Amino acid sequence: MSRSYKQQASGMTGEYPANWAEIAKQVKDEAGWKCERCKHPHDPTNGYTLTTAHLIPDKGNCARWNLAALCQRCHLHIQGKVDFVQPYMFPHSEWMRPHVDGFRAANGVSL
Repeated sequence: MSRSYKQQASGMTGEYPANWAEIAKQVKDEAGWKCERCKHPHDPTNGYTLTTAHLIPDKGNCARWNLAALCQRCHLHIQGKVDFVQPYMFPHSEWMRPHVDGFRAANGVSL
């Protein structure tokens, strides 16, 4: 399976684009500055710093389906666990569904 389809423990690849700060802010703005997964608002004082996560670990892949606004806790919880092509017995969670659907549409992957 291609590295571009699955997160692997070996870490991130690629380089952030020059406009990464703008991209990251746009993702957070679209999420209303709340974590897509747990819905907690950006609140660094209480340990909920909002990040923009690459679901596939390629800093250069800034396709919207690959980016999620996640608090640091959720980011660390899912990091290394995302596999867009693995079949699942149950439906994806509501927050993850648009990312999976976007990946499948962009890469011609079906169930």
